[in-house]
Amino acid sequence: HTMQTDGGWISVSEAARLYGKSRKWVYDQLKQYGVETQKEGNRTRLRLVDLIQYRGEPQAGAPDNSVAHTEKSQKLTPEPTTETELLRQENEFLKDKIGELEADKAERQAREARWEDERARLEGIIERQTYALPKPEEPRALSRFMQWLTSK
Repeated sequence: HTMQTDGGWISVSEAARLYGKSRKWVYDQLKQYGVETQKEGNRTRLRLVDLIQYRGEPQAGAPDNSVAHTEKSQKLTPEPTTETELLRQENEFLKDKIGELEADKAERQAREARWEDERARLEGIIERQTYALPKPEEPRALSRFMQWLTSK
């Protein structure tokens, strides 16, 4: 899995892995230094160069050094609760969205049903009007003569 280090956009997880820190640490840095981020779906992305500007180059092999392990073990308790809270908020947001979409769908179905009723009503009127039209009369002598002339 090659990592872009040319200032391309990377995920918070990739940044955490590069620095040998937790994702929470990366989010804290983004917030503290006002680093520009992008949302890609529900993932937050950042430019590595922006993080380097404030925190320096990630040290090669950082994930193996004891400082990173100590920080990771200290962060184990708070991080899941933060992540759980974020997931809970996202879940609430998605439930709201689903509710809105279901309401829109129900409204659309009701409107379509009304259109169907109106279409059937209008078709009934057209049908009754067609039957109500007088039958064409038998052609009179003059019109029969005109038809005979035009057919020659």
